[in-house]
Amino acid sequence: MISPVAYRISATVTVKSPATSWASTSLLLSLLLECFAFNLVGAFRSPSSVAHIVRSSVAKKHDFVCRWSSPTPAEVEDTTGGSYLDEKQLEFCKAYLNEHHKTDVLLPFTHSFSELGTKSVKKNMWIGGSYSIVDAEVTDITSAAIHIEATVEEGGTSKKEQVVVPLDSDPVSGMARTYPTLPQIDPLKLNHASKKPIDNFCRRMSRLCNIVKAYKATGKLIQMGVQLGGDGVGKLHDDMYLNQVPHNRYVRQYFYDMASNAALEAATLCSKKQFPNRMKMTVMFPEMNPQMDSYRIGTLLELSRSMAIKLAEQNLRVRVCVQGSMGVGIFTGVPKQLNGVHTLLQRMDWQSGPGEENEGMVGDFVNFGFVGKEHVVNFNRGEGDTPDTQKDDVFIIICPQNMVGLESSIIKALSEMVDAAGDRPVIILNPDLTDKTSSEGQQSVRGRQQRLDFANSFETIYQFQNIYVSGTSYFPILGSVVKLGPLEPWVAHQRRDLVNDGGEVYLPMYSSETQPESEVLMATFEK
Repeated sequence: MISPVAYRISATVTVKSPATSWASTSLLLSLLLECFAFNLVGAFRSPSSVAHIVRSSVAKKHDFVCRWSSPTPAEVEDTTGGSYLDEKQLEFCKAYLNEHHKTDVLLPFTHSFSELGTKSVKKNMWIGGSYSIVDAEVTDITSAAIHIEATVEEGGTSKKEQVVVPLDSDPVSGMARTYPTLPQIDPLKLNHASKKPIDNFCRRMSRLCNIVKAYKATGKLIQMGVQLGGDGVGKLHDDMYLNQVPHNRYVRQYFYDMASNAALEAATLCSKKQFPNRMKMTVMFPEMNPQMDSYRIGTLLELSRSMAIKLAEQNLRVRVCVQGSMGVGIFTGVPKQLNGVHTLLQRMDWQSGPGEENEGMVGDFVNFGFVGKEHVVNFNRGEGDTPDTQKDDVFIIICPQNMVGLESSIIKALSEMVDAAGDRPVIILNPDLTDKTSSEGQQSVRGRQQRLDFANSFETIYQFQNIYVSGTSYFPILGSVVKLGPLEPWVAHQRRDLVNDGGEVYLPMYSSETQPESEVLMATFEK
């Protein structure tokens, strides 16, 4: 858990648009905020699943329609008329960058990603300050680059230079030590998760801003993408009031939908060999955090059920697993967080009885098990009147975690299960695979690196984790760190209270392709 330094946020903060110039304001007023549905097509399925079709609850029940409904993937729309950005988006981006990010973005871009930066290093090597870039202004934005007109002063004279900064560039020679480069964004992530040009532009710009350490600008870019008609990348709903427990059921459903959509999208990508089969999901809003007194086991079970049903509706066989008793002799047991979970899962109302909307789902498309290779079911053809045994397509493992004591590491059983699953998706939900205190050094020194490598081999497909003002207090909520899908960027939000009890909002403050560090978050959050 991230433990920021302790400080308070004013309870009355006025939220303003990132652009306030007359040009950007007039353009902003002509735009509508849009939030498009995210519709995933296709699913990972095994050949054994084709013969058994589950009646989709989507076709049998009314859709859950309310303002908390979570986004689903949108179809690609051509709104640019053949150009990269449409006219309004282009003019807004140029006006906003020139007005508000000349010092922290445009000038560092000119130094770091153009030949002017190399020339500046060479000329200033002997006489410091003899060659300086004093101004930079965006003149055009294309799908490949930003065109900048730079003002250079040399020997008491000033001149204009035209600079082209590629959106996928790395620091030029002489600047790589000052600004270490970052890996290129996977084209699959750009094409799949950011299909609209404005989202594509903002995400590539965020990478360049992270290189030049303009961290605050990345959050503004996320806000700009939402304002200019993007797909709402990194956007969270307002008025969730997560400090109030128990949470409203619509808030819970919002998280269930987001997590379920992310799991289905990840399984689909895995079936296309575009995503690894080892997946991790961290959902840590207050009712899901076992370290808080607001922890509610029912929320964990409902989330697991929602994910399993979402996958089963796509004709996938899902096995929901919970780790069993571990230890030796009288020193055996299960983690307190998981006590009774296996039994409760099977006793939940899955609406799977005769005449119910998920009739026949449990026992056919949804099954239960423990952690271990013996609980991985493969296809076996039956003999005579014995029916075929259908293979599991997806595995959901609830909160796998180590325990204090000898022979209490879950790593061995979990790794054997993952190996037995082969290339089928294995999703671990809220794992805790860190070593615990144990006798004979089993979870301290021996094999530690191998355990760390195994734990790090799982790719995050969804994360929502609140950030608090201090590590010892869970009130008030400072913000959140989220990754809303397997191909989405990481976005950090700061929670703000609107004036006159107008509600609360989560404002994007930072974005990157990797999980943000606490030092960066504290540098971007406003005090």
